Amino acid sequence: MPTTEDPPAPTLTDADGFTRVLGRPRSMAVFVAIVFVVTVVQALINPLTGLLEGEFPWEGPPPLSVVIALVVVGCAAQSAFLFLCARAPLVALAGTAGCYVALVAGLSIPRWLTALPLVVAVAVFFVALSRRAVVAVGAAIAVAAVVSLSLLAWAVSTGVPAGVVGGFTLETVLSVGAPIAGATALGIWSSRRLRAFRRTRAELAEAAAVHAAEMERVTTLERARIAQELHDVAGQHLAGLLSLADAAIDIEVLDTAQASALISEMRAEGRFASASLYAALRDLRVQNGSRVEPTLDLRSLDGLRDFWSSRGMRVTVEVRGEIADLPAMVSTTAYRVVQEALTNAGKHAPGAPTTVEVDASSTTLLLSVQNDPATAPRTARDAEGLGWGLTGMAERVDLIHGSLSAGPRDDGGWSVVLRAPIGALDPVSR
Repeated sequence: MPTTEDPPAPTLTDADGFTRVLGRPRSMAVFVAIVFVVTVVQALINPLTGLLEGEFPWEGPPPLSVVIALVVVGCAAQSAFLFLCARAPLVALAGTAGCYVALVAGLSIPRWLTALPLVVAVAVFFVALSRRAVVAVGAAIAVAAVVSLSLLAWAVSTGVPAGVVGGFTLETVLSVGAPIAGATALGIWSSRRLRAFRRTRAELAEAAAVHAAEMERVTTLERARIAQELHDVAGQHLAGLLSLADAAIDIEVLDTAQASALISEMRAEGRFASASLYAALRDLRVQNGSRVEPTLDLRSLDGLRDFWSSRGMRVTVEVRGEIADLPAMVSTTAYRVVQEALTNAGKHAPGAPTTVEVDASSTTLLLSVQNDPATAPRTARDAEGLGWGLTGMAERVDLIHGSLSAGPRDDGGWSVVLRAPIGALDPVSR
């Protein structure tokens, strides 16, 4: 239940259901019925047992049957006040205490009604559960004092000896005060635990929302990367194929050597485009929940080196730092940059030594791909095609908040340098 000292709690179905079970009409009706049956049985067990044994003298002015009927009605009225515990617990407390005092003073049967203070304690528990601790303690002290003083006044009015009055008063204070004190302590403890429970649920709900938002953000970034992959394949490699096809149209029909060379380049370009397209589509399958091999990243540089070495390139790979724990997008993007740079080196500087250097620190990834000048003069067609993948690489690197520089070296070679912050995709660092 909400308390007056708490801010409005977020909507949490489980927590609200747990704290308001007795606020539901059917549940509260069952609870009140149980309390009524228990108190009636406890109140009437002595007279009914005596009547069955034939040894129960009754000297009161009303008939015993009337007294029993009034006890049943009084217990029903006291239990009915519990219906107000969820919405008006202070009223329920006053009502249950009033019924107890009225039955004892009106019927002069305190020994029958020893269970009724427990009903008052139930009302005290609801007060402590739904009000501040200071209010609950004050209400408990007040009701215990009022009930004890009222019954003391009734005992004095009966004219019994002072010793009897004193014993009755002590018994009343203990029988009323003990359950009220226990119910107050239990209610305060339960209230604090429920508030802690609601706070924990709110924190979990907030954490779940943050996690969902982060997953959505990462998914969006991954989809953007895959879209870039597809864009690069369609916009770059296929453009290269078209350029080679245009060049093939312009060659002499009888120049078989040049035609063979162009066809070989077109076949190599087509294979690379197909491999890149397959990788991007494989990532899309991962987005749809299919189980496939992981996306290639910097941990696969050896395989990339072996691929180009088997085709005549002299590739050297040097790695400094730990690359196994790099963010997935950073590592994958860096691998794609190396892949593209080696492809360009193989096309435009065949046979030239190429060096790949990776330096991963705790904050920054520095990647460099350097190739020496071409061992053979470039044709005009090669010069036109040089660097056609730089735009795609730069766009991919921009997704990880990195920078990319590429251009000719003073000695005629080519340099590609990537610098990326390792924490760029960490939500804490954004």
